[in-house]
Formats: sequence, C-alpha cells, structure tokens
Amino acid sequence: MDQSVGVLKGVILGLVQAFTEFLPVSSSGHLVIMKSLLKVGEVGITMEIVTHFATIVAVVIYLRRHIGRILRAAYMRATRPKGRLTEEEIRDAGLLALLAVATVPAALVGLALHGPIERLFSDVTATGIALVATGCFLLIAGRPRSEQHGLGLRQALIVGAAQAIAVVPGLSRSGLTVGTGLAQGVPKREAFEFSLLLSIPAVAGATLLEAVKGGMGGDLLPILAAAVTALVAGYAAIALLFRVVIRNKFHVFAYYLIPVGALVALVSRFR
Repeated sequence: MDQSVGVLKGVILGLVQAFTEFLPVSSSGHLVIMKSLLKVGEVGITMEIVTHFATIVAVVIYLRRHIGRILRAAYMRATRPKGRLTEEEIRDAGLLALLAVATVPAALVGLALHGPIERLFSDVTATGIALVATGCFLLIAGRPRSEQHGLGLRQALIVGAAQAIAVVPGLSRSGLTVGTGLAQGVPKREAFEFSLLLSIPAVAGATLLEAVKGGMGGDLLPILAAAVTALVAGYAAIALLFRVVIRNKFHVFAYYLIPVGALVALVSRFR
C-alpha cells in the first residue's frame, strides 16, 4: 500500500472511530459502512486497536479530575473510617462499585455471544436497521424531562444492560447508555459522565480481545496518524456531546441516523 494512501485511510478511520465512538451514532456501525466503502480493513486490525485505545486516552484526559477524585475517594474509603469521609467522597468512592456492576452485562454478552456478534459486522443491511433503531430510541430518550434522582444501583444496572445491547453494530453505546440514564431521570451531567466512565472498561475489554485474537502489525506511519487523529477528534467529540446533552438536544442525532440507516439498509439489501 502506498504510504500516503495508508496515512489518509488512517486519518479517515481515526476520525470516524473517534467522532462516532462518543456521539450517539454508533462507531461500530459506521466502521462497518466505511470498511464496505473504502476497504479500510486492508489496513489491518492493529489500526482499529490503536484508535480504540486512543479514544480511551481521550476519555481519561477529559475526565482526569473526576477520575482522580474517584480514585482518591476509593483509597480513602479503604484506609479510613467512613465517619471521616464527606458525603461527596462516599458518593465518589461508590461510583467504582456502580461501574463494576454496570460493566458485567456487556462483558457476559460479549463473551457468550462473541461469534454471532462478530458475524453481524459483515452484515451491512442489519447495521442500517440498527442505526434506524438507535435513532428511534434517541427520539424517545432525548426528550427534556425532570431530573428526579442521582445514579443508584438500579439505574446503573439498567444502563449496563443498555450497554450490553449496544454490542450489536449500529446500536450506539453512548446513545443507549446516556439515553437510558436520561430516561430514568438521572441528571444530565451525571448520565453523561457515567456513560464516559463506563466506556473505559468496555472499550478496553473489546480492544484487548481484538488484540489477543488478531495480533499486531502493520505500517507505523498510518497507525500513528490514526491514533493521533482519534485522540484529538475524540476529545472534541466528547466536548460536543456534553454541550448537546446539557442543552437537551440529544435527540437531534436521530434526524441523521434514521435516514442514513434506512438508506444503507435499502442499498445493501438490493444491490
């Protein structure tokens, strides 16, 4: 492969992965479509692994203060009597338990149904239908509603179940997790931040599975271009998503997903 072509494909893959990972439009669904159109699968699995890792780094950078508070509170809870912790520290420490609980459903589904899910990544028609389904969900979940209560065990479990469903390409992980939190009356910022935190073990686990299964290799320059692009674009996408959620505009992505998904399904079905 010509080096310049490889770099261009790396940049395109990095942009697609980063923006679609965090915006509620499904990164897996768009990668299925982009592979079909641009044959980016020829670049190699390493580029996908690296771009996924870059998006994790973007989350850690964006939420670095929040993650620092959680880890510090967890350490303090483990080493000090509860009576010496503030309510905020107790709540931050408890987030680790909620994240662990919410991660379990997706991990179980991913391990138990890895083969059938993998086959869906070659089904462009099914991906288009799933994009339409995501759009319909956003129209419902993205409606402005009152913020009734903070995130608890019940809410975390339901968000985790939504993430498990989103292993299907075309179903947006961020769309389903943020939307499920909002639909339960969780405050917008809390639903947004919990979805981002939940993406760290989810994406890391999927990335590790791909690395073990597929191995590593490929040209360094295109891979580096994809990684840098995914990191920068991922941070920008997170910042954009925050503004969209806070301003009660989460549903607007449905107006993109529904027609695009329908077009992809129809073209793929009848070509």
